[in-house]
Amino acid sequence: MRVLYIEPFCGGSHAAFGDALTAASWASWTSISLPARHWKWRMRGSAVWVARTAAEALAQPYDLVLASSYLPLAELLGLCPQLARIPRVLYFHENQLAYPRRELPGREHEHARDNHFGFTQLVSALAATRCVFNSAHNRDSFLTAADELLARMPDAVPPEWVASIRERSEVLGLPLALASAPVVGEPSVRDQGPLIVWNHRWEYDKGPEALVRMVDALLARGLVFRLAVCGQVFRRKPPELVEAEPRWRAAFGDRLLAFGRLEDRAAYLALLDQAQLVISTAVHEFFGIAVLEAVHHGARPLVPDALSYPELLPAEYRYTDEAQAIAELERLGRAWIAGAIDLRGDRRTLTEPHAAAAVLPRYQALFEALLSQG
Repeated sequence: MRVLYIEPFCGGSHAAFGDALTAASWASWTSISLPARHWKWRMRGSAVWVARTAAEALAQPYDLVLASSYLPLAELLGLCPQLARIPRVLYFHENQLAYPRRELPGREHEHARDNHFGFTQLVSALAATRCVFNSAHNRDSFLTAADELLARMPDAVPPEWVASIRERSEVLGLPLALASAPVVGEPSVRDQGPLIVWNHRWEYDKGPEALVRMVDALLARGLVFRLAVCGQVFRRKPPELVEAEPRWRAAFGDRLLAFGRLEDRAAYLALLDQAQLVISTAVHEFFGIAVLEAVHHGARPLVPDALSYPELLPAEYRYTDEAQAIAELERLGRAWIAGAIDLRGDRRTLTEPHAAAAVLPRYQALFEALLSQG
């Protein structure tokens, strides 16, 4: 099976997905990618870039095309019509119709949603043989928002646009590279408090302002704990975290184990091997790799009862609002310091369904089914 894989935004979860998939031996892979930056330009210009700069690779014979939804697929097919003769799978790591807007007082107009990106994905989805989403939340939020958006159009709305996409959509999660034998033991000394890890991309949709409020509330209540704030960091950092850093460094001292991106993967996994708790404050999450990695390495999760998390974790690990999250963190932290409970544990039953070994055969089955259909 010869597969052409196109990823215009190769970084983070997109890169992890591509690495895992193209390592599968049941297909011969040709990859075309661009670095994970300038996402708006990727969605505007990547089809032309691929068509004009990778003409030799595109001219080779393939059985199937797999592309992420950052690619304007319909445009590429218009420029390279030979690709329209083979099955085309469009993979949605996220969707632009359900991405949350950041409302800033007096600057709302600067953050109004540009629906053209969502329309690009809607047209790409029509051009795909199959649309694959990394979670049901991603799929459902996209289709619901698409219905709402098209209902606002003045006239000439193509009939059954969203219904056609829905009929050709399915959910296939990310194939994760997970450790085979994670460290799950607890330390014998607990006087420094549990280690709470927040390991998300440093952008507003991951809720850094909620993290700051929660940490400050726990400090005000006198809870002793350690903290690690890590994840992908960009040039423009969330102002809430910039403001909190000196205050937290003074409050925690050497109990602030990390503040910023851990460039070394081994150091990051070693941190997870120490964590008692991993938390999410996200207002936008279409999958949840960061939480699943920490859970696989033994940490107890605490995540919103929303977004994709109900698909990943049982209700006992979810909270309904910030006040409940703070109260639960305090309860767990004090019980752990007193030695009344263990927080680390072997929770591989939650994570192994998302391991590459479990997920990749489902991709193989999908591709083979599409090829069998001619």
